[in-house]
Amino acid sequence: MFKRSALLVVFISLIAFTRASDSKLFPDIPGWKMNQIDRVYTSDDLWELINGAADIFLSYYFEDLKMAEYENKNQMIRVELYRHRTQNDTYGIYSAERMPDYPQVQIGAQGYKSQGVLNFFAGDYYVKIMSAGVDEADEQSIMLVAQKVSTLLNQPVVMPGTLDLFPGEGRVYLSDSYIAQNFLGYSFLHHAFVMKYEQPEEFQMFIINLPGQVQKISDQYIQMAKSENVTHQDEMMIIKDQFNGTVFLRTHKDYLVGVHNTENFEVAKDFINKTIAKIN
Repeated sequence: MFKRSALLVVFISLIAFTRASDSKLFPDIPGWKMNQIDRVYTSDDLWELINGAADIFLSYYFEDLKMAEYENKNQMIRVELYRHRTQNDTYGIYSAERMPDYPQVQIGAQGYKSQGVLNFFAGDYYVKIMSAGVDEADEQSIMLVAQKVSTLLNQPVVMPGTLDLFPGEGRVYLSDSYIAQNFLGYSFLHHAFVMKYEQPEEFQMFIINLPGQVQKISDQYIQMAKSENVTHQDEMMIIKDQFNGTVFLRTHKDYLVGVHNTENFEVAKDFINKTIAKIN
């Protein structure tokens, strides 16, 4: 009997601890009544909330979604915390939804706003904050909630380090992204950071960093393309991909660096080598 009582106490304590930990995800805001929504969405049922968009969230290894609402008279601000497996995955889904013409805001690792909306990512969390009441909440109130949430989450507020390896000149503004699965339409290409360039001409560059897997990925690509469509020049592979055109590749340590959407060998070589030079 004593053991059963002790186990019950431990169980109740664990529940209380879990609820206390969850509640700390959502700060108290002076003048606003906070209501944390009990339901937690996971990969099993996210489609019930965002049916049309669930697949892309799942492709970035979505873990769970917790929500809260803040009320002040006829105003309501809704906070959605999407947690993903890694910071890279969180950045990936954030960058997939980010629009380059939306104003940027200094919050989290990176954020943007539009009418009644402020979204940002920090660490493993993609945070969506929106006005949801009868009267639209003002920008200052939405920003206040965002800042409080960011502080309480206490997540790293840095961009993925791989982005620093891309050459800086000629980038298309806010064209950086991360493709967790099926890059260029191939299951063997994944975990790819991508950047678009407009100078000296238009092309796209990618970096894949997978320790112990880069050579295997390279071999799979060659096998898929067939050896007659692969040439080698100046430490680079040139693949004539029937679906993606010419793809220039070079492996270095645990990195696969590539350029496509251009036929210019010298440009591809220059940008790939500049990236390789940054890899320790």
